[in-house]
Order: sequence, then C-alpha cells, then structure tokens
Amino acid sequence: MRARRPLLPALTAVLAGALVAGAGTLLSGPAAGSSADQSRLSVDSTSSSRPNPRGSLAQPTSSATSTSTTPAGQSSAPPPVTSAPVPTTTTPPPPPTTTAAPPPVTTAPADTSTQGQVVSLVNAARQDAGCDPLTTDTGLTTAAQRHASDMASRDYFEHTTPEGVTFDQRIRNAGYSRPGAENIAKGARTADSVMELWMNSPGHRANILNCDLNTIGVGLDRDGFYWVQDFGF
Repeated sequence: MRARRPLLPALTAVLAGALVAGAGTLLSGPAAGSSADQSRLSVDSTSSSRPNPRGSLAQPTSSATSTSTTPAGQSSAPPPVTSAPVPTTTTPPPPPTTTAAPPPVTTAPADTSTQGQVVSLVNAARQDAGCDPLTTDTGLTTAAQRHASDMASRDYFEHTTPEGVTFDQRIRNAGYSRPGAENIAKGARTADSVMELWMNSPGHRANILNCDLNTIGVGLDRDGFYWVQDFGF
C-alpha cells in the first residue's frame, strides 16, 4: 500500500502592491470679488496594483512592497486603507487698492473789469486772425495805467510825455524789459467802443493782430476816458 505524502501545513499568501502618486497643481483663480472661485486644486494620479488571487489590497500610500505569510484555513484581514492628505494652499485676496482723488482743478477768476474786457476782446480778435492769445503782465499794466493817468491829469494826448519820455522807456521804467507797441485812445466809454475805434484804424489794428507779441497791459483813467494798450514781446 502506497504511503500518502503529507500535506503542506500552510499555504503561503503573498501580498504586494504599488501606488504611483501623481502631481498636484494649484491653479490661481480670479481676483477677489469675481464670481469664480479664488483657487482650485487639480490633482492627477495614476495607480497600479498586481492582481492578487487572495483578494488582498495594497496600501495606496507608497511604492514599497510588503510580504506576509498566513497559516492555512485562516483569513488575513486586510490592513486599513488610508489616504494621503490632500495638500491645500490658500491664497489671500490682494489688498484693496486705493487711489487718491485728484486735487480739484482751480482756475483764476475771469477779470470782469473794463480793462479785462478789453483784453478778452483783443484775444478774440487774435484768435480769428490765427494768433496766440496775449497774457496780462503786471509791468505792462503798470506802465499803461501810469500813462493814462498822466495824460488825464496833465491834459495831453500823446505817446511821448511832455518831458520827451517815449513809450518804450516808460515800459522799461515799469519793470518790463521787452516793450513791443502801444495804442492809446480818448473819449470812448466802454470796452466795445474803444476796441471798435482801434480795429477800424489800420495802425492800431496791426498792433492788436501782431502774432509776434505775447503780453499786454491795459490802463484806463475815467477822467476824460483815456485808454492805453501796452504790448510786449
């Protein structure tokens, strides 16, 4: 009678597993205040495990392999499955940007005096002729006002004083170094009327519309209504 071969005391079970973790990419979203999320987390991963006829599971946390032996007739409880913590990153919203309000724009008040009206009428005529506007200069204004008052007080009507001081000398004496021209008038009661007198005279009109001139000063003495326009380069 043939002797039986003894059975192996136990069956050997081999457990093995591998996980290849993919990369996680943090994508920044729109700025604060958008309807979209601030950020989103995108994780791509691939895992591979060799099929196990005993139904064992491999740990999905590393690429290491493990081997264990279990006696026959006993079941091996699978190890608890754990998942790797998902990295999270928070991006604080950008600080609110503040811009300083621009300073209010201030403009010099318009000169509504009679002399100021003359300057406005002169610049309107120059604009029609294609010339740049004239700016009012204090030195020229002083020279023009002095001459208007001098003519009214001493009852003369000339560009040169009784002492022989010419208009350009008077302008320099008032502190303006580049005298250009002078217009005078007498008797007109308004800015419009005196400008009409000057613009109807070819020589006076030529001074007003001289595009090379840059500055002006106007004087008026109402005692006799003496008018003076002094121009400068």
